[in-house]
Amino acid sequence: MNKTITVCLGLVLVLGGVYFASKGPWGKIQEEKTAGFKKFRDTDFSAAKRIEIGKGKGDRVVLEKKDGQWVVASAYGYKADPKVAEDIIKSVSGIRKGEEVAVLKESHKNFEVDDVRGSRISFFSGDGTPLGKLVVGKTAQSRDLNKTLIFSRFGSDDETYRIASKVRSDAKLWSKIENKNYLEKEIFKLESEEEVFELRLSRPGQDDLLVERKSEEVPVPVEEEASEDAEKAEKKEGDEKKAPGTTTVEYFVATSGSKTQRVDTEKEWSAKSLVDKGRSLRIEDVSEPKDLAAYGLDKPQLKASYRYRVKGKADAPVKELSVLFGNAVKDEKGEDKEYFLTLTGQGNAGRIYTVSKWTYEGWDKKFEDFLPDPKEKKPEGGAGGEAKGAAPVIPGPPVPGNKPAAGVPPVEEKKDSSAGAGSDAGGKLPGAGAEDGGQSNPSDG
Repeated sequence: MNKTITVCLGLVLVLGGVYFASKGPWGKIQEEKTAGFKKFRDTDFSAAKRIEIGKGKGDRVVLEKKDGQWVVASAYGYKADPKVAEDIIKSVSGIRKGEEVAVLKESHKNFEVDDVRGSRISFFSGDGTPLGKLVVGKTAQSRDLNKTLIFSRFGSDDETYRIASKVRSDAKLWSKIENKNYLEKEIFKLESEEEVFELRLSRPGQDDLLVERKSEEVPVPVEEEASEDAEKAEKKEGDEKKAPGTTTVEYFVATSGSKTQRVDTEKEWSAKSLVDKGRSLRIEDVSEPKDLAAYGLDKPQLKASYRYRVKGKADAPVKELSVLFGNAVKDEKGEDKEYFLTLTGQGNAGRIYTVSKWTYEGWDKKFEDFLPDPKEKKPEGGAGGEAKGAAPVIPGPPVPGNKPAAGVPPVEEKKDSSAGAGSDAGGKLPGAGAEDGGQSNPSDG
């Protein structure tokens, strides 16, 4: 019996030694990765020319690299955010280690790497050859705030791994997967040295609104010297007074029809903000390029045309661009949510975009928006020379021998508390009214 136990214990020790020897030293247990994981880890994703992103039964987003530029092929070939594809490739190229947490297909839903909730990312070469794919699930808990852990599957393997990667955020998998999340949202931008100097807003049946940025030289007073020595030096005989310098300041002029208004300081920010909207244009989404009339862009309800050039150089070449706003896009409640937009000039013709209603309202300005606010009227004088809204003046006690002013009730004086109730014959009160005989006791008649 003892011999059998000894043999069994020895066998356990031998098997344990073989197991740990195959796994490496303590604290550095080596795991045999699945074929899908190893293939994905060893792939050179810099050769990828096509990336497909999908989730469940929803439509896939397809990014393609054409002529050295990434486009959203699933969105009519509009430009993609140049950073998105490169960030995705960088993230997956950095996946080198992983901890296996499950091996069965039935456990996929626990980590959200199943066919319904898992987000699929597939990579292809220029000729369509598959390079690799992974399914990204939910995030995992991490004690290191600088490290993001996620659950993932690789290739067609059923095994689930916990890996450190930012691919979930870089691939924009936090919400619904749709084309607009991967588009280049800034469709136009001025160079840093350029500025808009003229903006014209046109509407059907209305006078145009022209807002111009201008500049002028204004004198700058010489600052007083604080040092006494400097003051004495200025007073020396033969010294000349310093001539005041000048500085260049900008101002804005608004014109509509026969009306012209130099925008005062109170409204200057509004004018500057409107003119500078042309520095950068951002969109919400894109639409299928087709006849402009389908979007109300053949006869836009608002057209913003601006001219720009290098700042401070009046002889620099002038460039022009027009922004056309078409029909409104309604939401489920029938309210305006977005507006169709297109550009003319600078090679942007034919592309159809949508912008938020807040963007449209920022451009939709009138001449009256740049007029000074009406000043508050001063209170007008009331009856008796009193200002309206002033507190009423309470009259003092009457002067003996004078009758109260018309409309002012007489002031009664208190009776002497030492006198009896019948001491005042006739019931008349003492005071001015009693002396005149014109005031009687309130109890009479």
